[in-house]
Amino acid sequence: MDLWWRRQKMSSAKPTCTLLFLLILSLLALYITFHHHHHHHPPSAAARNHGDSPYYRNIFLSAASNYTIATYLRQLTLHPHLAGTPLSLSTALYVQSHFQSLGLTTHITNFSALLSYPTHSSLSAHFSNGTVLLVPLSEPHVPQNGVVPPYHAYSPSGSAYGEAVFLNYGREQDYRALIAQGVEVKGCVGLARRGAEMSRYEVLANAAARGVSAVLMYTEGDFTVGVERGTVMNGLGDPLTPGWAGVEGGEKLDLDDPRVAGKFPGVPSLPVSQAAAESILRSLEGARMSLEWRESFQSGSRRIGRVGPGPTMLNFTYEGEKKMATIHNVFAMVKGSEEPDRAVLLGNHRDAWTYGAVDPNSGTAALLDIARRFALLMRLGWNPRRTIILCSWDAEEFGMIGSTEWVEQNLMNLGSKAVAYFNVDCAVQGPGFFISTTPQLDDLVVEVTKQVKDPDSENEYLYKTWTTANKGVADIQRLSRVDSDFAPFLHHAGVPSIDLYFGSDFPVYHTAFDSYEWMIKSGDPLFHRHVTVVGIWGLVALRLANDPILPFNYLSYATELQNYKNVLGTILKETISLDPIADSIQDFTMAANEIQEEMEKLRLDQNTDESTVLRRRMLNDRLMLTERGFLESEGLPGRQWFKHLIYGPRGNTESKITFFPGIGDAIAQDTSKGDKEAMIRHEIWRVARAIRRAAFVLRGEIN
Repeated sequence: MDLWWRRQKMSSAKPTCTLLFLLILSLLALYITFHHHHHHHPPSAAARNHGDSPYYRNIFLSAASNYTIATYLRQLTLHPHLAGTPLSLSTALYVQSHFQSLGLTTHITNFSALLSYPTHSSLSAHFSNGTVLLVPLSEPHVPQNGVVPPYHAYSPSGSAYGEAVFLNYGREQDYRALIAQGVEVKGCVGLARRGAEMSRYEVLANAAARGVSAVLMYTEGDFTVGVERGTVMNGLGDPLTPGWAGVEGGEKLDLDDPRVAGKFPGVPSLPVSQAAAESILRSLEGARMSLEWRESFQSGSRRIGRVGPGPTMLNFTYEGEKKMATIHNVFAMVKGSEEPDRAVLLGNHRDAWTYGAVDPNSGTAALLDIARRFALLMRLGWNPRRTIILCSWDAEEFGMIGSTEWVEQNLMNLGSKAVAYFNVDCAVQGPGFFISTTPQLDDLVVEVTKQVKDPDSENEYLYKTWTTANKGVADIQRLSRVDSDFAPFLHHAGVPSIDLYFGSDFPVYHTAFDSYEWMIKSGDPLFHRHVTVVGIWGLVALRLANDPILPFNYLSYATELQNYKNVLGTILKETISLDPIADSIQDFTMAANEIQEEMEKLRLDQNTDESTVLRRRMLNDRLMLTERGFLESEGLPGRQWFKHLIYGPRGNTESKITFFPGIGDAIAQDTSKGDKEAMIRHEIWRVARAIRRAAFVLRGEIN
C-alpha cells in the first residue's frame, strides 16, 4: 500500500483487475445466495406475526452480499456529483429508482439553497533569488470530467500580494507564540495546516482578526499531492434561511443581512496540496520555528525551520460565485404496522466534492443495501412495529444543508414522532471501528456488536476485537461535533442519535482521488467492512423499530452526566458551586432507575389488552421524548440555533471541554473575573434546569 501511495496514480486502476475483482465477488454472491436459500426454513405463524422475531434478524444478516454493495458503489462513483449540479441530480434519481424498484414508498423533497462555486483561482510564489513558481492548485492525473477545482465553498473573492508566513494550525495559542517571537502577520498571506480540531471557518476568523490578507490551508499525510476541498461557512443549513426551511418561493434573507454575512469569513482562502505548501514553507526565513511545532509535523515538514514572514512573496487570487441551486433529498419509507406515527430514521448524505467513494458513498451503498434487505424481509411477511424512514441527503458538504432544511421543515413532527436517528456518512475509511451515540443508546450498540462478525478477524465478533483494541472497554464517543447530518437532529431537534464508521481517517479525504479504485485497492478491497456496517445499521434499526419497549437505558446517561460534573469540578477547582447540577443529576438518576424498573415489568407483561398496550405506548413516549428535555429554546449564547445544552459545538476555540458547551464557552471567555463567574453560574443553572426537565419527562410528570 505504501509503495502504491508513492506512485500517486489512484485514478488509473487497470480494467482487467477490476473485472477480475467483480467476477470473484459475483461467484461469492452466487454461493452465498444458494447456500442461504437452502438453509432457511419458512417462518412459523408466530414468527410471521411478530416483526421483532429473531427469525427476521437472522434473515437480514444472512442476506449479506459484498458483491451487491460493490456494485452500488461502482454505480454511485462513475462521475463526480457536487451538490447543485446535473450529475448530482442524476445520482439522486439513481437512488430514487433503486428504492422504487424494491417496491418501497419513495419521494423526493427539494429545497432552494445558496451554494458556492469557484470561477477562477491562481497562486504564484516569488522567491528571494528572483525565481517565480506558479503553484499548482489542482491534482495531477485527474480526468477533466466534471471534477471541481479545489476551493473553499463560501470563501469571499479577493486578491492579495504579501509575504508568506506560517500560522501552524491557526489557533489563538499559535498567534500568541508568533507574537512572542516578534512575528507580525498583518498584510501577510498565511499558510495553515489542518488539524487541532480547528474548523476552516475558525482558522479564517482568527486570521481576519489579525489582519492576514489571505490564507492557504493544507492537509498533512503520506499522500502529498491531494487537495482537500471543504466549506468555510459558519453554521449549518442554507445561509439565507436560518431557522426555517429554504422552500422554493419562501422567505430568503439578503446577502448583506448581518445574519447571513456573519456566516462567511472575512478573508479569502484556498486549499493547496502538502507538496505545494512545503515548497513555499521551505523557503521561509525570519523567526525560528519552535521545537513543539517541528516535532508535531507528520511528514517531511520537519525540515522546515523558519516561520517567516518572507522573504518569499505570494500572489493570491480567488474568484467565486454564490448562487441559488435546487437540492434533492430522497426518502424511502417502510410503514409501521402498529405504531406508524413513530419513526426510526436512517440517514446518509449523497453529494460529494468529487467521486465520493468513501465520503459519502460508502455509506450510500450501505443504505441501498439496507433497503434491499428490508424489501426481502417484507416479501417474507415482515412489517416493523414502527415506521422506518431511509434518508438520502443532499448538500451536506456545504454545511449539512439538505438534512438541516428538512429538520427545520419537520421540526414539530420530529419532536413528537422521531424515535432515533442513525447516521452513516463515511461508512468505510479503513480498519478500526468507531461509533458515537447519545448515552441512552449505548447498551443497544454493545448488544448488536456481539451479533455481527468482525470484518478483519476470522471467526471473531466485532465486540471482542473492538473492546480488545480499547483495553477491554467499549469505546463509545459522543456527538458534540458538527461534521455530519446527525447534527440538526440532535443539536436542534433533540432526537437521540448514532454515528458510525470504520477507519479513523483516510488520506484522500475531499480530494479527486476519493474514487472506487482507491476503495478496492486500499479502503475495503473485499467490501467486508461495508457488510459489517450494514449489519450493525440494520440490526439497530430492527431493534428500534420492532422492540415492544424501546431499548433505551437512561442510567448510562446519568453516569455520563455525573462524569461530566466531576470533570467540570476539576477544571473549576471548586471556585464555583456545582450544586445545582449535582442535585439535578441526582434527580435524573432516580428517575432513570424508576423507569428502568417499569420497563422490566412491562417487558414481562405479555398481555395484549388495550390497557397494557396503552401503558407501553406511554412508557415509550417518555423514553423517546426525554432527549428533548435537554433543549433550551434560547439556544447557546451567540448560537441560538444550537439548542442542546449537554452536547453541541464550542463557540470559543479556547474551550477545553466537549460537553456542556455553554459552560465551556463561558469558562473560555476573556473577560473580567466578576463577569466571567456570573456567566459561568448562569450557564450552570441553565444546564441544571435542562437535566431536571429531562427527569420530569422520564417520570411523565407535569410539575
